[in-house]
Amino acid sequence: MTQALWPAFAPAVDPFRGEPIVFVEGLGSWLIDREGRRYLDGVGALEAMVLGHGNERLVEVARQQMSKLAFIDVFRFTTEPALELAETLANVCPLDDAKVHFTPGGSESVETAMKVAMQFHRMHGQPDRRFFVSRHGSYHGVTFGAMTLGDSYFSMRNEWYGQVGPGIPAARGAQDPEAFGSASRHSSDASRIRERIVELGPNNVAGVIVDPMGTASGVTIPPDSDLQAIRELCDEFGILLIVDEVITGFGHTGVLFASAHSGVQPDIIAISKGLSSGYMPIGATLVSGAIADAFVGRENYLAHGQTYGGHPVACAVASENIRILQEERLPDRATELGRYLFDGLDALRHKYDSLAFVRGKGLLLGLEIMKSASQGVDFENPAEAGVQFRLTLRDQGLISICVHPGSVLLLAPPLVATRDDLDQLVAMMDAGLERFESKGFA
Repeated sequence: MTQALWPAFAPAVDPFRGEPIVFVEGLGSWLIDREGRRYLDGVGALEAMVLGHGNERLVEVARQQMSKLAFIDVFRFTTEPALELAETLANVCPLDDAKVHFTPGGSESVETAMKVAMQFHRMHGQPDRRFFVSRHGSYHGVTFGAMTLGDSYFSMRNEWYGQVGPGIPAARGAQDPEAFGSASRHSSDASRIRERIVELGPNNVAGVIVDPMGTASGVTIPPDSDLQAIRELCDEFGILLIVDEVITGFGHTGVLFASAHSGVQPDIIAISKGLSSGYMPIGATLVSGAIADAFVGRENYLAHGQTYGGHPVACAVASENIRILQEERLPDRATELGRYLFDGLDALRHKYDSLAFVRGKGLLLGLEIMKSASQGVDFENPAEAGVQFRLTLRDQGLISICVHPGSVLLLAPPLVATRDDLDQLVAMMDAGLERFESKGFA
């Protein structure tokens, strides 16, 4: 095995062979490695692959566009796929008169949103508005600005770089944890965000940025009233509301945009992942017309962009991806299958004391493990317990990921998963929990 590859975050190493798993094929919800072993992709290629692996329509659209026009200078020119996708996104997103700025991915979409907010306030005579408040335990990306938003996320290494930046997470917890959900201790509600804004001084805050479902922060499920309260406090203090839908967008929660559950209209939305089902790297920052209209004239334009933002092949694939999502009513399918998967997983709580909670919305679910759920005892090292649990599940053939504080397993299977796929997922979880407890981890 070559030693030239330097993987992201951590090597995908098989602890028994000391080499990464190399996947060579994918179909629907399944992956095959080069030894021929099959794995159920329980996290949809890191929450991106809403249409599953091997979708021939997306492959063909990419081939056609690549043979016609593969790439151009997107700083001075545009293409038909970019124009079409921008129009589609403006029509389906929950913003009035939206403008669409394309990026290569999620981190860049969040970073763009931050720059838009800071420049907007500066153009309105408020240059001191430079801070952004986020939920405790959230993750919003790895570029320098986005990284500071998640400096409480369990697996980041922000202190290595000298934690100086515009992101200030709110304190964890919720004033009404029963309403906020069983993961309230891993995240922050509107009241905690208000406290942080007051502490910083409202006139110093440019934006509040939240994942509407709190996926990274323990897969928290806030009530719809939470985002509504955040919208109200942003309006009260003249702060822009930025919603990070990089994970929650494009169907997993039963709608194209999870913020629609609350009826709230953000000022800016960051998207990626499910935008193209991961078939091409692409993201976008969606900006409401009321904000974008300020960026006019030679002095006020947004001097920002990335070489591969608006890539014509990526845009063509993303447009086809959205067409398929709508034609096949896959968000509705996520709601239906999500209930089925939830019931199967939740039944395991009565069998294993290490499985404390199952929570989620649609096909975006979180499972929290504890040393003893019945006694309310956490692991001394939640992150290490999560790693061992995830590896145990992988040995059963299930690909998963752990999020803050390390002991919460995130599941986001493709929206094209079958009931048989989900039955197998539950069976793998059953076997994995039994093995995990038998090894003495719980």
